Amino acid sequence: MTGVYPPVTYVSFQDLKARVMSAADALSRRDVNQYICLKHVVQREFESIEQNRDNIGSAIRFTYFPDIETLIVKVPSKQQEKAHATIGGRLIRKVARMGVGDLEFQALGATQPGGWPLLVVEAGVSESMPRLRCDASWWISNSNGEVQMVLIIEVSRNPKKVPQTQVQPGPVCQAHKVWATMIDQQANPPMVLGAPLRLEFYKVIGRPAIPLMEHDIVFTSADLLEWSRYVFI
Repeated sequence: MTGVYPPVTYVSFQDLKARVMSAADALSRRDVNQYICLKHVVQREFESIEQNRDNIGSAIRFTYFPDIETLIVKVPSKQQEKAHATIGGRLIRKVARMGVGDLEFQALGATQPGGWPLLVVEAGVSESMPRLRCDASWWISNSNGEVQMVLIIEVSRNPKKVPQTQVQPGPVCQAHKVWATMIDQQANPPMVLGAPLRLEFYKVIGRPAIPLMEHDIVFTSADLLEWSRYVFI
């Protein structure tokens, strides 16, 4: 990944903050790479950055590799945050209508006790897809298959399209693509290719569904069109 996103040397917290704000400003106007890769970040510096993350002013995500002293910072776009939050809200409502309690499913990324999440959603702009696919592979390989499913959402503003890819553990806990769709809001009329999106109940909740009461979580073409329309408002 360093060939795609070559790291720059970490200088200071203020320099990092300036880079994040610059990336956030660019993302507000167009789809650009949303990752900042920093090298020579020692453990104590990362701990200081983590403690002061609220002072950066953006809902960023850190991935730190202490063995190579490298920090990857993901700066979200407005559309990406909406895509992630709203698909999560819709999923929660679908699960709640089956009578699944909050203790079993609290949110996207709700974990097994002391374990990994069963379902992970990764969202980003098209320019960040190489890194996003690596993130999906990381979840599956590092959890030794405990992460049952990763849903990758790509948000493109021009044209207004939302490709989605579902990956699950394959042989030797490697990420394996099992489903893909394309939501095109600029088509006339808007259209979905590859629907429906089906999330297997036991891979989301961690147990078999109770017959007649519970079932796989399904997002129809109408569901996906309504959701993606909101993403671009």
